[in-house]
Amino acid sequence: MSGQGKAEQDAAPGRTRWWMATLLLGPITFVMSLDRTAIVIAAPTIQSEYHFTLVQMSFLLTAFSWTYALLQVPSGWLAERFGPRRMLYWANLLWSILTGITPLATGFGSFVLIRGLLGAGQSADWPSSVVALKRWFPPKERAKANSILLGALYLGPIAAGPITAAVILHFGWRWAFYGFGILGLLIGFAWWSWFRDNPADHPMMGADEARMIADGQAAERSAPVRGAFVRGLGSVQFWALGVQYFCLVMIQSFYTTWLPTYLMRDRHFSLASMGFFSSLPWVALFVMVFVTGALSDRILRRTGSVWAARVPVAIVGFAVASLALIAASRTPQIWLMMVLLCVSLGAVGLTQVSIWSATQDLGRGATGVVSGWTNFWGNAAGVAGPVLMAYLVHWTGSWAGALLGIALSGAVGIVLWLFVHPERPIAAFQNAAS
Repeated sequence: MSGQGKAEQDAAPGRTRWWMATLLLGPITFVMSLDRTAIVIAAPTIQSEYHFTLVQMSFLLTAFSWTYALLQVPSGWLAERFGPRRMLYWANLLWSILTGITPLATGFGSFVLIRGLLGAGQSADWPSSVVALKRWFPPKERAKANSILLGALYLGPIAAGPITAAVILHFGWRWAFYGFGILGLLIGFAWWSWFRDNPADHPMMGADEARMIADGQAAERSAPVRGAFVRGLGSVQFWALGVQYFCLVMIQSFYTTWLPTYLMRDRHFSLASMGFFSSLPWVALFVMVFVTGALSDRILRRTGSVWAARVPVAIVGFAVASLALIAASRTPQIWLMMVLLCVSLGAVGLTQVSIWSATQDLGRGATGVVSGWTNFWGNAAGVAGPVLMAYLVHWTGSWAGALLGIALSGAVGIVLWLFVHPERPIAAFQNAAS
């Protein structure tokens, strides 16, 4: 049988798994991203209204990440234990309510409190989503499935930039939070109504498609591995995967937190133009996660090597993201700066798809814990990166000097990927499952 014929045969059983990823998991992640990103766009307006300092803003913007990061591993275990359907529904309910009441904050302390609680609410989203994809997709399709999840995550900043800026200009910043909170409640209801933890239980799932998913996961244990987190601490791969994500998010945190402020304060963009231009790098990232998902699955099919489909792609992403960010910070031409920022954040997509596919490759029955551990390190960088950036701007008197310091973390990330072997599931988890 030809390669094309085999691919058609593989796709023949049904498409329900793709509809669930595209119409349920993608949208709930998109709305979560809107809720998370709105305050970044509103940050210059909030700072002016409440007269917060740059350092105060750095703590306000990162308060979310403290609780989000600390609860990642427990949330990953709970997602495996109770299922992503239940965990994601209740988490969405909590974070949507907190988004809606954000405008009730009256000062620095109350803003930080609400943002911290929002991080706690959203902590279950990513581990639950990764576990859901692992249950619904065989290994040969996971890179592409992960690209849907990542694409929805990064569509948030694309949409949040112009939408939030427009709402601020016409109605004030508070109405952005009211609207996004209501939208979250609606999509959470849809998730609970239509998603199932076991693909075979879904009313739209055909027997052939359910069998194909089960056959593709036959070698993987789906029940939680007892003591997975403690066992993982003895694995070099467990540590390398987590810490390299810290390095990646150190770079990405500039775009997540400071890009709008950078464009307005250092490059003198207006609020209206900032809303549009701050979304462009996210468009590049959005496109690249889909390109990378298709590319990684193609490499895996052609070579049969999980390592080849993950590690080289991730290393190239680190290198390009770092070098393009340094170059962007040092060019005086606005158009070239924007091109380089798009190249830099787009390259992050190469590494992001590789990371979340690798968590499923390495984790098997402990995927929730591995994804939670990895995301803990990423969100630790989400705290450290913006705060470090604020201090570097203060110490060096230059955004360019601060961006150079952040970009150098990419070299560490490249070295750490040399210790990641997705083709070898973490031995401690396999022994525990036996």
